[in-house]
Amino acid sequence: MIESPTFALLSAGLGLGLLHAFDADHIMAVSTLSNKRPSIKQSIKFCVQWAMGHGGVLVALGLVMFALGIQIPESLSFWAERIVGFMLIGLGLWLLFTLWKQSVHMHVHQHGDVTHVHLSKDHSNKHNHTPILVGITHGLAGSAPVLALVPAVSQGKLDIALGYIVLFSVGVMVSMFLFGASLGSLQKWLQNRSQRLFNISRGAVACFSIVLGSLWITESFAPLA
Repeated sequence: MIESPTFALLSAGLGLGLLHAFDADHIMAVSTLSNKRPSIKQSIKFCVQWAMGHGGVLVALGLVMFALGIQIPESLSFWAERIVGFMLIGLGLWLLFTLWKQSVHMHVHQHGDVTHVHLSKDHSNKHNHTPILVGITHGLAGSAPVLALVPAVSQGKLDIALGYIVLFSVGVMVSMFLFGASLGSLQKWLQNRSQRLFNISRGAVACFSIVLGSLWITESFAPLA
C-alpha cells in the first residue's frame, strides 16, 4: 500500500501535468497542427500523439538519469527551447501554405446550368508523425524543470521517481485529450456557421504561432545579450 506522503507527492505530479499541458507553446503547437486538417477526431488524435511524444521523452530521460546515473547536459534543454521557437514559426508557415493551397486547388463541376465549386479533399498521409516529433521537442525543452523536482520527490527511490514522471505525463495527456475535443468541437461549430470565419480563425492561429515562435527565439537569446 502506498504511504500517504508518497501518494500526495505522486498526486502532485498528476496535478502539475494537468496544468503543464496548457503552457502557451504547447497549446499553440497543437492548435496549429489541428487546424491543418480540422475535425474533432483529428484534433484529439494530434493532441494525444503530442502528449505521447512529450511523455515518452520525459520517461526516457528519467530512466537515463535515475536508473543509469547519467547526467543530462544542461545545453540539451537550452537548445531545445530555441528549436521550439523555430518549430512554432515553421508550423505557422506550414498552416498558411496549406490554407493558400486549399484556396487555389478547387474543383469546379458544371451540371447543365449549375456550377459547383468546392475545395478538393486533403489526401495527405494519414500516418503523420509530426505531432509526436513536436511533443518530443517540447518534452526536451521542458525536461530540466520537471526532472529537477524528481530527486526531492523520490528521495532516491527509482520506482517513485518513475511513478512521478509517468503520472505527470498522464496528467499532460488527459488535459491534451480534453483540449483536443474542445478544439475540434469549436472548429466544427465555426465551419458550420461560416466557412469564411472558419478560415479566418485558422489563419489567425497560424499568425499567432509565428509571432509566439519569434518571441520565444528572442527570449532564448536574451541571457546572452
